[in-house]
Amino acid sequence: MILSKHAGGSVKTFPPQVQHVAFMMNSGGRCAQSRRSRLASQAAPACAGGFILRFHRVLSVFAASLIAFAPLQVAAQEVEDSVSVRDRPRPEYDPLGTRLGGFNLNAELNLGVASTDNLFAEPSGAEDDDMIYTVRPWARLASGWSRHALSVEGGAAFKSHADFSSEDADTHFIRGVGRLDVGSSTSVTGVLGFAHEVEPRTDPDSPLTPDPVEYDRNDMSVAVAHTFNRFRISAEAAQSEYDFEGLQDFRDNDETVLRGRLEAEVTPRLGVVFQATHDERDYDNAPVLNSEGQTYMAGVTFNLTDLMRGELTVGQFERDYDALGTTDGLAVAGELEWYVTRLTTLTFNADRNAEDVVGGATGLPYVETRYGARVDHELLRNVILTASLQAGQREYDVIDREDEFSYAEIGADYLLNRRVALEARYRRDEVESSGAAAYRDYEVNTLSLGVSLRL
Repeated sequence: MILSKHAGGSVKTFPPQVQHVAFMMNSGGRCAQSRRSRLASQAAPACAGGFILRFHRVLSVFAASLIAFAPLQVAAQEVEDSVSVRDRPRPEYDPLGTRLGGFNLNAELNLGVASTDNLFAEPSGAEDDDMIYTVRPWARLASGWSRHALSVEGGAAFKSHADFSSEDADTHFIRGVGRLDVGSSTSVTGVLGFAHEVEPRTDPDSPLTPDPVEYDRNDMSVAVAHTFNRFRISAEAAQSEYDFEGLQDFRDNDETVLRGRLEAEVTPRLGVVFQATHDERDYDNAPVLNSEGQTYMAGVTFNLTDLMRGELTVGQFERDYDALGTTDGLAVAGELEWYVTRLTTLTFNADRNAEDVVGGATGLPYVETRYGARVDHELLRNVILTASLQAGQREYDVIDREDEFSYAEIGADYLLNRRVALEARYRRDEVESSGAAAYRDYEVNTLSLGVSLRL
């Protein structure tokens, strides 16, 4: 069983014939868990501004509403077991797309407005508020063949600011995925992608430059998966390149990743997994940060029918730097999806591994620990409430610095019909940096509204 983390924090189990795609897309060194990868897959969050909300009180009221409404809705709706609220099919509201021969075309146009009380993620007393307007087109063309698969996906984000036009920035990406089925038990998958991205101001190491930091990212990978009896083996090779613009070009780097994974089904509900990863990071203009890393993990996968499913692995990581010594320690990666009721899903996650970054404040290795939870509740068939919290710390080895961070969000999605969906979010970002080499503390409150027009 392979689990894939979605941008929203939910977990989805893929069917066997496409598990290798999920494995490949969620791996690749830092592609799944690193700070930069998260920036690559998400646009900078819209922010809540001009005012401060009492977050804890709002979250408490929201959680109480979930409990209050859950019993009333269970009897009124027909839903599936063992499917999360976010991943559950809604035939009367899911967009159908357009059929083009053997392919299906899906597209969206997302329009958003947001307010932020701290646009540059500055320390208390120096905040600047602003309004942000965003237009995000997206499209995906995917095959509907019985064997093999091919898809091309692309999108862009155009942001403009009411007061600080210097922060205006456009991003875009395109990605292609192809799968070749060799017999009924073996598949080969290739991914090729390009993206132009912007580093958000809320990144703990974002430099305080006059203009946003922009960079290009190229990704390519090949993965092979084979199933026999109760075993499944996977192997992947991936390459990523980061090319920063202007004065930030000293951060250019390449990363190469090799990964192998073995899964064994002990019972229909329980399995064991072993995974080994080797990667190399080469900084073109900062060779002091060149490094090699190894991570060895072992754990279990479980699927307790309509109760919960997930994966938990633990192991050891080690990263050797050319000039900064060695960092090693306990590695953890886990996700658990718990179906509290048929209308409420709780998702938990935990990760720990070694990282490094060349940023405005430091270019040194650190160990990042991250953990969190998310609750999704189907208030009505077309109304989904959500609340999430992520927290953790970054511990630097070479300097005296430790960052404590937390990101909390509450929101709602309202599906009007197949073509139109509305979204509202409130988010709070907070970072506290301590030690002799502490960088900056900040708080950012976010309020955003959006409408999605779907094909």
